[in-house]
Amino acid sequence: MSNRFDSKKLLYILGILVFLLIVTLLVKIPRESSTLKKTLVKFDTVQVAKIIITPKASEGGEFEFIKEKQGWKVKQGNITATPRSGAVSNILNDLLNLRPSSLVAVDKSKWPEYDLTDSLGIRVRAENRKGKLLADVMVGRFSYKPVRNPYGGGYGGGSIDGISYVRLHNENEIYAVDGFITFSFSGGFNEWRNKTIVHATKSDLTKITFTFPADSGYVLEKRDNKWYIGEMTADSARTSDYLSDICYADGEKFADGFSPASQPVYKIDIEGNNLLSITIKCYRRDDGLLILNSSLNPDAWFESSADGLFGRIFKPSGHFRKDKT
Repeated sequence: MSNRFDSKKLLYILGILVFLLIVTLLVKIPRESSTLKKTLVKFDTVQVAKIIITPKASEGGEFEFIKEKQGWKVKQGNITATPRSGAVSNILNDLLNLRPSSLVAVDKSKWPEYDLTDSLGIRVRAENRKGKLLADVMVGRFSYKPVRNPYGGGYGGGSIDGISYVRLHNENEIYAVDGFITFSFSGGFNEWRNKTIVHATKSDLTKITFTFPADSGYVLEKRDNKWYIGEMTADSARTSDYLSDICYADGEKFADGFSPASQPVYKIDIEGNNLLSITIKCYRRDDGLLILNSSLNPDAWFESSADGLFGRIFKPSGHFRKDKT
């Protein structure tokens, strides 16, 4: 009788333990999981009038994007420029998509380890027209993580993903966010500026007029699907390489403050189908350095050496002539 009683008692205790386990799984764990933020910031992009980025100390000083009637501008000190294409929309999308995958740390002593101090991290703020803060995020270091490819195995069977570490500026908690967010916000002021010289589709180009000193200019023109210099057929391979090279040409080093005191020394006019004419002018500065300016980006001036961007764009006619046999 006592054995049966003991067995019933054990079964009763076991039932209670199972019940408590179920309660723990259904109540406690989901409640703990819910403490992880689903997203770090939330705002209406239409309300954003200013974005302020404080880059890493090693990447220069603070700069800001300002919404004007004509569109967005990026400014640092007394320099106001056009942002690179898609810069502002990408910033806003990246902020709204900061979805933590895990909580990494809750103490500010861990900030240096994840590059989330003021000097090591990148601070990104968004404000409305009245200066109200809509988002204030610190972006820290990045780490790679291997991802197994289910469609491949062995060598070459995996791929690479990454984790970026972030925190809200006024909070201690550090979160891991899947993806390459750190790289999205990296770079100093000049890296966010529009560097466009030429942006065109190669197949649309039909005519390029080169204006050079001493009447040495010429016209490279497409007729009946062939390129000509005057009445002479241009070398097809060299012409194709040249067109490919200039279709998406960008400047490199800005020449802020330059103001031309004379007419350009060199000029080309690019024409084509579905294309507004693009004019690129080249000036020679007093120190001999060449300065380029494009009608696609009229407020920007770029330095170039003779064998740099200038040499890629301003080719002499002999470059396109077929070799004599």
